[in-house]
Amino acid sequence: MTDPRIIEHAKFIVNKSTRVKKNDNVVVHLDDDGMDLEVEIYKEAAGIGAHSIIIALPSEALRGELANAPTDALASTPKHILSLISSCDVYIGIRSDSNLRSLASTDPRNLALYSKGQHPINETRLTKRWCLTQYPNEAYAQEAGMSLTEYQDFVYRAILLDVDEQHKRMEKLATLMKTADKVRLIGDRTNLEFSIKGRTPVISDPVHNVPSGEVFTAPLDTSANGEIYFDLPAIRLGREVRGVHLNFKDGKAVDVSAEQNEDFLREQLNIDDGAKRSGEFGVGMNLNIDRFTKNILFDEKIGGTIHLAMGRAYKENGGTNESILHWDFIKNMHQGRIMMDGKTIQENGRFLWESQASSRQSKRE
Repeated sequence: MTDPRIIEHAKFIVNKSTRVKKNDNVVVHLDDDGMDLEVEIYKEAAGIGAHSIIIALPSEALRGELANAPTDALASTPKHILSLISSCDVYIGIRSDSNLRSLASTDPRNLALYSKGQHPINETRLTKRWCLTQYPNEAYAQEAGMSLTEYQDFVYRAILLDVDEQHKRMEKLATLMKTADKVRLIGDRTNLEFSIKGRTPVISDPVHNVPSGEVFTAPLDTSANGEIYFDLPAIRLGREVRGVHLNFKDGKAVDVSAEQNEDFLREQLNIDDGAKRSGEFGVGMNLNIDRFTKNILFDEKIGGTIHLAMGRAYKENGGTNESILHWDFIKNMHQGRIMMDGKTIQENGRFLWESQASSRQSKRE
């Protein structure tokens, strides 16, 4: 019997997130697992009158391509895949790898070439009604340090929540960001300032990311100065980079270090000139995501964290930084401060308006 939460998850993606309509062409992309979720998505879309196709890229197939393909093939864009994504109306990606370390031994140079070849496809996806979501399987549960049952509960708690209440909470922060100029982050080995003046903050409801729960914008390209230390691991293409420390001058990371996998970090930040600049500043606000699970789809939304993405900025923010790379680095702010135009708005992971509301409630009691 299908878990009823899978059915609810599928209905949400089709009807709320991607808003599938009659005669839409829908691409559903999964990795190794997740066929029961995909089937429910397919059925729900079919009931509306949409036309769906399922494509899969097993982790071992991708590993084999990166190990065996000539370098010119890795760097080229597969025209048939680009054509498929270009002609669809809706793209739904389901994260479901059965081995999260399948690319751990892959040559970083091959990964960089592959990223260049896939870039036009990834950019085309962003012009569609697209959604990225998670299938809770054994691999992700093990990575998170949970049993499968515990992880399933965690995933569905983060996804199947009161999205209207979450939106109201995020709206308060977005209102402040709209008129802010200088942002300053203070914490462990961190004193970083940058400008978001004139940029558009986005409230991330569960439309493109399911789950979601963040407010993000784009720093001005040349505005970041100072240092920041990311206490949570950054994971990309099967590599885990720990203890990342970045020093910025006039928007550019001029000094880069890591306590683990520093060579890979440097390789990625050298992929192009834009990779050395931050394209996104985000604040995690999903209170049902309360632990680090080594999964960026969830981790960047942890309440009480911030993240900076190195590389490409989003056009919806009015961002202008261009790069093949978009890599999120997360910092826990439970021992830190977020300031805007000289005023503290969050301290030790709690927004001041939440602390004030809690204080008023305590007095009434």
